[in-house]
Amino acid sequence: MEARRVLVVGDSLFAEALTQTLAKTAVEIVGSAPTPEAALPLLKTKCPDAVIIANASADPTMPTVFGQFLAAYPDLPIICANLGANDIQIITSQRVGTRSSDLLAAITALPKRS
Repeated sequence: MEARRVLVVGDSLFAEALTQTLAKTAVEIVGSAPTPEAALPLLKTKCPDAVIIANASADPTMPTVFGQFLAAYPDLPIICANLGANDIQIITSQRVGTRSSDLLAAITALPKRS
């Protein structure tokens, strides 16, 4: 199976550790950005299959961020990984929850984007 291309967004130690951990797997980290605003221009040049928002804690501004990403790229899955929770959410133009807390399995199951 071809590696999934992922862009990681976050400026926490959690985001850095997540990037380093995923880089050792079949996931190709195509870039990282400290904020969603900084990530938006990278989406066009890096063409990721998914974006991971790496939160160290709950952030009430996340729905706004999801809207910005989905408005620009409606077919781009957003994976919200929260350090304080034991689950992940995959958000597309329709919000889709996952029953697994296995981030790597969720990324691998995503369709490739063209």
